[in-house]
Amino acid sequence: MVDTRVTGDTTPMSDKPPLTDAPSAADPASTAGSPPMTGPIPSFALDQYAATSCPVKTQNTFNPRFPHPEVVDAHLVERFREMSQHRTIVVRYLLHHHHDSIADLSGIDDSRERMKASVDAMSEGIPIILAAQLPTDWVHHRQGTVDVLFRSTDDDLPRYHPAVIKDRCVLSSAPPGEKKQLTATLAHPFLHQARMSNSRYRVESQSDSLLHLAHLWHLLGFTGFATEEPWGAVIGADHEDKALGCDIAWIDLNDKLMRAFSYTSARQWRKYSPLSRFQHEHRFRVRVASHALLNDRNDAPELVASPVHVSECDMCEWWPQCQSVLTDDISVKIERSPLDAREIMTLRSLGISTITDLTNTDIETLLPEYLPRVAHRFGAENRLRLAARRGRLLGSGKKYERLTTGSIRLPSAPMEIDMDIETSAGNHVYLWGFLVHDRSLGDQEPVYHAIHRFSSLSTSKELELAEEAATWLMDLVTAHEDTPVLVWHYSNYELSALRRFARAKPDSTALAWLNAFAYEHFIDIFPTVKDNFFGIDGLGLKAIASAGAGFSWRDPDPSGLNSQYWFSDAVHAPTIDLRAAARTRILEYNEDDVRATWALRQWIRSLT
Repeated sequence: MVDTRVTGDTTPMSDKPPLTDAPSAADPASTAGSPPMTGPIPSFALDQYAATSCPVKTQNTFNPRFPHPEVVDAHLVERFREMSQHRTIVVRYLLHHHHDSIADLSGIDDSRERMKASVDAMSEGIPIILAAQLPTDWVHHRQGTVDVLFRSTDDDLPRYHPAVIKDRCVLSSAPPGEKKQLTATLAHPFLHQARMSNSRYRVESQSDSLLHLAHLWHLLGFTGFATEEPWGAVIGADHEDKALGCDIAWIDLNDKLMRAFSYTSARQWRKYSPLSRFQHEHRFRVRVASHALLNDRNDAPELVASPVHVSECDMCEWWPQCQSVLTDDISVKIERSPLDAREIMTLRSLGISTITDLTNTDIETLLPEYLPRVAHRFGAENRLRLAARRGRLLGSGKKYERLTTGSIRLPSAPMEIDMDIETSAGNHVYLWGFLVHDRSLGDQEPVYHAIHRFSSLSTSKELELAEEAATWLMDLVTAHEDTPVLVWHYSNYELSALRRFARAKPDSTALAWLNAFAYEHFIDIFPTVKDNFFGIDGLGLKAIASAGAGFSWRDPDPSGLNSQYWFSDAVHAPTIDLRAAARTRILEYNEDDVRATWALRQWIRSLT
């Protein structure tokens, strides 16, 4: 993310580029409590990713008091592997179709050699340059490697547009009346070859790429090879399977595409260009790094950024360091429906940092000052009240609380069946699990039955399995035609899947029967739980069955997401033993799920 070298050169803060069209400095997550800098700043450089990553990462990286962690998360390794695969597809295509007009510098490992080769390639005016290492701008604290440089045809002198490769779809269909997107293909990639399309760039979810391009355009300007008009390109994974290759989205970095909350604006939201937004984010991180570098001095300035736990933290190598100072922080303690960074920083600015602070605060008194500062968040008042409620439960040591009094009525039948399905990462149902409880047999344990396919799935195979499960249940009910039957499930997912299968195969007798049977005999227990309970960890089956019914899963880490990894192992693991172990793990997990709904139902019936 950053170059941590510190040279003997110093650069006063006043030499930073002027900030124009910048977002309001009233953003509590970026400026609150930031002390002024005095004295010289050691030279350092941030790459394009710093502006879109957590400022605390930058702060910790440059803090001389902190040793750098060496732990690498396995999921991150897999993520980078996927990114390299997509990058390989793009690079191979460009090399194949433009072999006479392209320079590939990715094979040069030494950064200084690559930097020289990059400058030479740009000076020669080579149309396409891959993996260029741009000269470091120590004055403005910028460095970076650009995925692709496309030469502009607007100037006699060689000038270049930066392009980044992203392993995500970056385009969507443009609604009627909305501004269309300028796109090109890898076969004809240059800006002058781009044409208006019926798509639009996904600014809301892919804004990071725009800031990366802004950083690289500024860095090109330092070298003298930037185009006068700041255009950049994003090469996403859109249409990767087509003969023409991926679509390239061309972006005017001066266009006000990005929406950001502004507390001081009358409308509270303002539009910014990627260039102006980048200037704001980069300037803040320069200040963060500058303060951090001086942290080993006796007269060290106060650190600028304070950590807030967000989902990104769980995959960050610096999380143990941040966690050590957030022991009772609201952002750590409240994991379900957590407040976002702005909400947390707003509470801190009002003197509320810990769960104890929150539970001791009169929410009614707090709201008039709090709500105007978090108007970016729909339902901010209700979110705060839920957080306070969870805080009070945490203080009492309870996992849930009852919202109602008296007994909770649930229908019953002589035969009750609990049902749960499992899906692969491709959203194909590969397992139907049933727990059959014949109550006429007294205290006899419910019996588990599973119908599954541990093999690569397709839509047709998924339908075949659904029909097999429907046939099994139809035969069971028919064999007990004089016995009323109820089928229980948790949430609406099973019922939605069943209806989807019935629509996909209307000629199936079993699926048509089950679809009709479900209208009167399937019962979702989740609405009953939601009407009667409130939980710290939400009201998912694992949370409420564990806290309320005292049920426990055999697997140490049970989750639907993990079961998708297990299914992959059950099908593709390299040995028979590994595949068998994964299949056993899945079956035990599914059996525990249906036994959990059974236990939950018995517990609810016992309440008075």
